[in-house]
Amino acid sequence: MNSSSAQNLLYTEHLSWLKVLAQSKVQLVDLETRLALSLGQLAHTKMLAQVESFQNRLIKQREVVDELRHEIKQHENHLERMDQPSHLLLLTHVSLREEMVRFYDLYLELQRDFDEFLA
Repeated sequence: MNSSSAQNLLYTEHLSWLKVLAQSKVQLVDLETRLALSLGQLAHTKMLAQVESFQNRLIKQREVVDELRHEIKQHENHLERMDQPSHLLLLTHVSLREEMVRFYDLYLELQRDFDEFLA
C-alpha cells in the first residue's frame, strides 16, 4: 500500500469519527433537553441528585466530543504536512481509534442509563 492510499484510509476513518462526534453532540443536546423537561416530575431529593449526576455526565461527554474533534483535526493537519515520521502518525491514529471506541462505549452507557432513569 502506498503512502497516498494509506493517508486516504486514515482520512476516511477521520471523517467517520467526525460524523459520529457531530451526531453525538446533537444527541447530547437532546438528552439535556429531555432531562430539563423531566425536572418538573422529579421532585424527590434522591432523584434530584441523579439529575445532577446526569447533568455532570452530559457536560463531560460534550467536553470529550470537543477534545476528540480537536485531536482528530490536529492529526489531519500532521497527515497533510507529513511533519512527523509515519510510524508516529500511525501510532497517533491507533490511539485516536482507541479513544473513539472508549468514548462511544461510555456514550452508549450514558444513553442506556438515562433511558432507564426516565423509564
